[in-house]
Amino acid sequence: MKIICSIGPKVNNIDSIDKLIKAGTDILRFNFSHINYKDTEALIDYTQKKYKNISILQDLAGNKIRVSRSFHHQYKVFAGDTVYFCSENSYKERKDIIEDRIFYVPLSFRKDLSLLKSTKTIYMKDGTMEFEVLDNNKDIIKTVVKRGGMIRREKGVNAPGVDRSFMGLTAKDKRDIIWGLNRGVDIICLSYVCYAENMKEFRTFVNKNSNGRKVKLWAKIESKEGIENFQEILSESDGVMIGRGDLISEINYEEIPIVQENIIKQIKDNNKNIIIATYVLDSMKKNIRPTLSEMSDIYYFLKNGVYAIMLAGEVSVGSRPILTVSTMKKLIETYSK
Repeated sequence: MKIICSIGPKVNNIDSIDKLIKAGTDILRFNFSHINYKDTEALIDYTQKKYKNISILQDLAGNKIRVSRSFHHQYKVFAGDTVYFCSENSYKERKDIIEDRIFYVPLSFRKDLSLLKSTKTIYMKDGTMEFEVLDNNKDIIKTVVKRGGMIRREKGVNAPGVDRSFMGLTAKDKRDIIWGLNRGVDIICLSYVCYAENMKEFRTFVNKNSNGRKVKLWAKIESKEGIENFQEILSESDGVMIGRGDLISEINYEEIPIVQENIIKQIKDNNKNIIIATYVLDSMKKNIRPTLSEMSDIYYFLKNGVYAIMLAGEVSVGSRPILTVSTMKKLIETYSK
């Protein structure tokens, strides 16, 4: 079982790359939701020249909804506060904040907000922040905070019930794909794949711009639609990544182990690769050792043919990223005997 590590604030230089690989990393993941081309190119170039056996994974932003880049503030909201989510155009006409702790927050959404008309709850930060929808129209969604936290630009937003049927490759994804192909990435992962058509469009665009170079194309499953259409998506993909951080906000959280097991079984039957992402060694963001349940999960994944584990926040923002990777390596070696 391979170890995928995310480059981020805590591991973002050449020295970090050396330490990650020495600790047991097999694949370096670059998250193109938050990317600096110049810095990323330097790290990819260094890795490709020094470590021929290390693969480069480009993780595209996809159609994930985020707090707009036009939101230039950081506000901590608490249970009972009123938050108005609005379109970027509508936000330009309004204040960031009005009296009595009522906030306006613009969303990076290409269409008007009427496509969120079925959404009853909005989540942020892998479901740890929760907003109950009180009123909804095409420009503004009125919510009350149920579980608070910090709101800032580019923070991921989950809106179960949003109509994703119109969503294809974004202009940003297309720019990033071409950039990645020109730098020789080995794997490209498309986020928020909901339909087989998403992967068909993705593959067509990559093939058109790859100059014949073979690149593995993975689908990231992070939504209810992705689960419902999984078999069709799998047929168009070289591998599948289960993005549990977003999935926990898209379906009932108690269903995730069941969904995960079903997907692993289908992957086995189709001889494709499956990658488990997020909440793998989450406790090690702060602690020096994993929990028993985390180790049990890793044992189960290894024995059931999971191709790779992706360490995201555990490495990119965790307090002990190198220890986390070496711990994962040790667990894999122990359970492989």
